[in-house]
Amino acid sequence: MLFTPLVSRPDTPPPAWLFGPGGLGALPAPLLPTQGVNVAVGIDIIEVARVAHAYARYGERFLQRVFTEAEVLQCRGRRALSGVSPLPEPKPARLAGRFAAKEAISKALGTGLRGVAWREMEIVQLRSGRPSVRLYGRARRRAEELGLSALDVSIADLQGFAIAVAVAVQTTGQGENSRQNR
Repeated sequence: MLFTPLVSRPDTPPPAWLFGPGGLGALPAPLLPTQGVNVAVGIDIIEVARVAHAYARYGERFLQRVFTEAEVLQCRGRRALSGVSPLPEPKPARLAGRFAAKEAISKALGTGLRGVAWREMEIVQLRSGRPSVRLYGRARRRAEELGLSALDVSIADLQGFAIAVAVAVQTTGQGENSRQNR
């Protein structure tokens, strides 16, 4: 049994180039058609010190290239959210967690960071502390191309490392209906 990766809508065959020079014909078994709920997963781990070093070296330019304003504000902590001045420095572990989450999302979308830009993926915390994902531009178009019905992310950090897992969900037949109901 050879499962079809989540690289296109269920009604569209995956691109032949994805499977190497021989295309679909070179596979050891036929691909199973996708049906029901299909999932793509991305994961990333990064050293917090690496992100802290990038921020120390490039400062605001680094933040503006990789993160949205809402993300930076949340990484600065509760005091920043309350409007204190001057703004506190962003916490490196929080920056690293969002950095890893963006890498994981790009993997779940099947593009890597060559297909989407850093700021096209936004990770903001809900009041409960749970991270939530917003997509813009090419990242959003890619999610629509795949017919994703959900994209979830989980972030953790421990002793100098931040890790994130992203799960993209495609529900067969639901993608078209959910777009029509918007």
